[in-house]
Amino acid sequence: MMAMTRTRTMNRNTVLPYFRAGLAMCTAVLAASCAPADGVSDDLSPTPTDRTDTVRLESDGTGVLEHHSVMIDDLERTWSTYIPTGGAGPAAPLVVVLHGTGDTGRGIRGAIGPDLEKVADEHGFSIAYVDGHRNNWNECRLEGDWPAKARDLDDVGLVREVVRVHGSSGPVHAVGFSSGGHMAMRLAMEAPDLVEGVASVAANPPAEGNQTCDDAGGAVPIMFVQGREDPINPLQGGEVRVGSGPYAVSRGDVLSAVDGAEWFAERNGATITPAPTPERDGAVETFTWPGPEPVRLVVLDRVGHSFPTLSGRWGGDARVRYDGPGEIWRFFSGD
Repeated sequence: MMAMTRTRTMNRNTVLPYFRAGLAMCTAVLAASCAPADGVSDDLSPTPTDRTDTVRLESDGTGVLEHHSVMIDDLERTWSTYIPTGGAGPAAPLVVVLHGTGDTGRGIRGAIGPDLEKVADEHGFSIAYVDGHRNNWNECRLEGDWPAKARDLDDVGLVREVVRVHGSSGPVHAVGFSSGGHMAMRLAMEAPDLVEGVASVAANPPAEGNQTCDDAGGAVPIMFVQGREDPINPLQGGEVRVGSGPYAVSRGDVLSAVDGAEWFAERNGATITPAPTPERDGAVETFTWPGPEPVRLVVLDRVGHSFPTLSGRWGGDARVRYDGPGEIWRFFSGD
């Protein structure tokens, strides 16, 4: 694949203004719910063209952001890669971030980027903020009719392309929020050769009958972060509904947070008997299924459908401060 690269310098605060991701997500979800689904392609194997475009943006005193686009099956797929302060070596890790329904890579970066990129600068890993097709993913849930699923897009193949373009030989991890969390679970199940750890925020595994992913069988460590008051992804399991009123759509049933984590633990060969005793630290309750490929579940009191951080930029966290990006990285690192 021949690469065409353009370089320009711009002010980070001008190019990438942060905004409240909760409002952006709600607005985009309604828009996505009203939009017609794309037609279904006959050949949906992820075949990149010979063009990959990169725009390199120099930041003010922080890392570098590169914008990438690649044509796959006549669709332009895009993502941005954050290279930490001081750069990253050829064996440095890459963390792939997957946004929720109706959002974008830029949107989730605006919400968790300041916290996550601080961790990246400290530990020397890069971050890829990937854009779903028309703001959504072809993830594992059977229920739900949205463009990426209607076209049966190979979003696992897209992540492989992101990693290929990045060019690092280091470990790859994936972090997803809501529908992006389901996409991260798909990577764990179908691409255990690609990812060495995943984290799913505000997403429980699908219930039996709502699960469409093939299981390649390779064990991948996984961490779940869930809000006890999440109105969309119910902690105790049941139906997931996105939107409200005439725009509300069902995403089918999910397992409870504990049952879903235990399902992954059993799949990974982690210790499931006896059941883990949760550890309580203020508003944070942590369950751990130990083993070579461990599973961890963190439940946060008073938190809704949110990605909790120390800065609290996302909202919906009732002022509960939890270092989601930092704790996820520590899990990936085996700490």
